[in-house]
Amino acid sequence: MNATILVAASFLVFQPADELRFRKLEKGQVEVIAVLPKDLAAKFPVGPVATDAGEALLRLCLVDPKSKKAGPPMLGRYERRGNELVFRPRVALEAGRHYRAYFGPTDEASNVADYRPIRPTPGEPVRVVKVYPTADVLPANVLKFYIYFSGPMLGGQDIFEQIQLVDEKGNPMESTWLLDEIWDETGQVLIIYIHPGRIKWGLVLREIFGPVLYEHRQYSLVIRGEMLALGGDKMGKDYVKKFSTTPEDRVRVELSDWKLQAPKAGGRAPLVAQLPKCIDHKSLERFLSVVDAKGDKVAGKSMIGKEEKSWIFTPETPWRNAEYRLVVNGRMEDVAGNTPTRPFDLDLTSKQPPAQPLELRFHP
Repeated sequence: MNATILVAASFLVFQPADELRFRKLEKGQVEVIAVLPKDLAAKFPVGPVATDAGEALLRLCLVDPKSKKAGPPMLGRYERRGNELVFRPRVALEAGRHYRAYFGPTDEASNVADYRPIRPTPGEPVRVVKVYPTADVLPANVLKFYIYFSGPMLGGQDIFEQIQLVDEKGNPMESTWLLDEIWDETGQVLIIYIHPGRIKWGLVLREIFGPVLYEHRQYSLVIRGEMLALGGDKMGKDYVKKFSTTPEDRVRVELSDWKLQAPKAGGRAPLVAQLPKCIDHKSLERFLSVVDAKGDKVAGKSMIGKEEKSWIFTPETPWRNAEYRLVVNGRMEDVAGNTPTRPFDLDLTSKQPPAQPLELRFHP
């Protein structure tokens, strides 16, 4: 019997939560916690809980300041931890707003808790600290940008007007972004995609409007000072990243083009992989690993080189006089979304190259 059916069955003998409260986390994040009676907690699986099952009992809503009525349940993730049902909203709660948590069936909530985030004391304005890709020369079909802020941001659909790609004359590109906000859990890193419909050949958006970026031109990514920090204060100052474009990159990542600088055995000098083109920095963090001859992962620390064109790995213990492998996950992407297994925009009518080994061998 799945969790939804179990929760629905529990309504017949519904029990209120032992406690309903808000828990403050770092970076302005908040969780809503319902402490469940033991028999009710047992009806949920340990770990992630399906949204329909969690929302059937626990809901967080924004209260309208005029009508004083609660709006629809907010989106987020549910999880059972011990005897707690925990809800973490997808977006950070806004200072000065009124939120209300309900526990119980929709029409007979037995526990209610209110929360009003306090506006933080004004301090140093939030600023952009880094933008990836860091290179100032990018393929015209670059897929996305990562924007790192010094503090949590408010978000909202306005950001798609406040972040612009402009040409060398300062004219903004039209219909640029995929309108899907993707923030990390701290609210300080935004991933913003150029609409794939403007990148892939043969799609309606590209046929009508053309690509967003053209090769051999100058552009700027402009992040307007109108963007709001979590506390409601404006960033205040525009951030500008200038770059030029090369022709579109529509081929898979060829690992045979990578150059390894193998270290010497007996020491802890780093392994250096030189990459012929920019690789997505998150891919370099997540999808590269070094294993020994037995296939065991080698412990160590990695760094990303200039313009995301190199990867440096330093082991915790000295290299042995034996064979090692640099293993690449097939999900790794370059900045145009191409992977080692296929290009981002695959032409099914053309002959495809044979599969390539997702590893590079080296011997200190």
